[in-house]
Amino acid sequence: MTTVRPSTTTRTPTLREILDNDLAAAEPRILSGHERLDAPVRWVHSSEIYEIGPLLTGGELLLTTGLGLRGLDAGTRKHYVQDLAQRGVAAVAIEVGRTFEAVPDEMVRAGSAARLPIIELRAVVPFIDVCRAVNTAIAAREVDGLRARSELVDALHDDLSAGAGVASMLGHVAEILGAPVVLVSTSDALLSAHGVDDDSAAWRIVDRAVAEATVHSKGRPMARMVVGERHDARPHPFAESLLRAAAGPVAVGLTRTGVRGSALAARLVEDLVDGRPMRPADLRTRLAGAGVPVVGPTVVVPLAAEAPDPRMADAAVAGAALDSVARSIVDATVYALAAVPAGGGHGGGDPVDRVVSSLVTQGNRLGRMTIVVGNPCVMDDLGGTTDPAAILSESLRRCGRQLGLAAPASARLGADRRVFTSRELLADDAVRVLDPAIRAELRSLVLPLLDNDGRSSTDLVRTLSVHLSNGCSATRSAAALHIGRQSLYQRIERIRTLLGFDPTEPAVYASVMLALRSVTGGTHQL
Repeated sequence: MTTVRPSTTTRTPTLREILDNDLAAAEPRILSGHERLDAPVRWVHSSEIYEIGPLLTGGELLLTTGLGLRGLDAGTRKHYVQDLAQRGVAAVAIEVGRTFEAVPDEMVRAGSAARLPIIELRAVVPFIDVCRAVNTAIAAREVDGLRARSELVDALHDDLSAGAGVASMLGHVAEILGAPVVLVSTSDALLSAHGVDDDSAAWRIVDRAVAEATVHSKGRPMARMVVGERHDARPHPFAESLLRAAAGPVAVGLTRTGVRGSALAARLVEDLVDGRPMRPADLRTRLAGAGVPVVGPTVVVPLAAEAPDPRMADAAVAGAALDSVARSIVDATVYALAAVPAGGGHGGGDPVDRVVSSLVTQGNRLGRMTIVVGNPCVMDDLGGTTDPAAILSESLRRCGRQLGLAAPASARLGADRRVFTSRELLADDAVRVLDPAIRAELRSLVLPLLDNDGRSSTDLVRTLSVHLSNGCSATRSAAALHIGRQSLYQRIERIRTLLGFDPTEPAVYASVMLALRSVTGGTHQL
């Protein structure tokens, strides 16, 4: 693993610093552009050529004795200053006493108009010594910047290879900058941070950003990487350059599959369970950061799980054979989002069934666990008119509520079920909110069976529930009840006699099913 060393190199020297340190012996006098003295100087150049402008790239301090201006008229000297200003030079320092006794007024006026510092050097200093000293320092700084950039990129690539995740990558960026780093989505949702104590501190960093860089994916901005003030209060030497270098690897880290149990995933799931609104683009970015990338049409299936120890449920969800999943434990319940390619991919047509199968294959590992798999939500990379965050949020919360309906449903099916779907529990959910009068009328349909079970310790209510839930198949119902088919026929006949009608008739099938749900699951509070 590459070790990243915090940078200690000073920043690019400013014009003021060069005047104070390297040109002090020349007795400099500032004639114009006083407000630009703190501008950085990228290079120091010495030339007597009149048409030097095209050879400069901007940011230079030009040293001259004015020899190339000898014999030129005032208009031409004015044009000389204007051309240098347009080239973006940092300043022009003119040694007087050889060509000019004083810097010509028209050059000073042109410098003032262009806000270009014109500096009069009143004593002779070897320009070569000044150029050598300053340019050596500038070059050394650039080499240090390239070295820091290389070390950071190597460390980030090591993180990607090791699957360390975005949090580790931000740690390396913060280490080399010696400052806290925060990653936020383009709609200002907090994705990750390093070097801060809590979310409030992270947002203070964002509000007082020293430097930042945009993280792109497929040519589209997906997040911002923001750096705060250094711990030692010194300036950042290469902040913007290093952030730009880190943006690419961080984008890969955000969109990479297979990231499980990450802080990004937990934060996203918790925000959805809390019902916090987020834009579709923000949701896609955060899903990618949580290891659930939306590459083209993708179906995201929510689920909720509980166990005597929530860590058992968390391990079971993490161990399912799913392409990618983000999860978190909220109030002792595990909530998760599983991604399935649109169309079911290689695992079949129904994404809900695929998720259920992935969980059921763990067999005895599920133990005393209960899992409810919710309704799928299609996340299209091209966007849409729906609010997928609201859909996922409501589906997650519904899965959590329906966990309490799982035990009655298992009894109704006559099987030791551990994994249920939200859609099969929807009728049980609906019964809970029925008008009391309707609920009472439904209860009256099966009241004779309830009374008979109470008086004679029979099991007629459960028998009818299992039989209807198994499609009135005598073979499956008898097996679920652990009785013979003949005993089942006798019970069904007794049920018909007590009710006064045949509850297996298609016309009353649905009503009887709701009635049984109202008496077997209605007392279970969520």
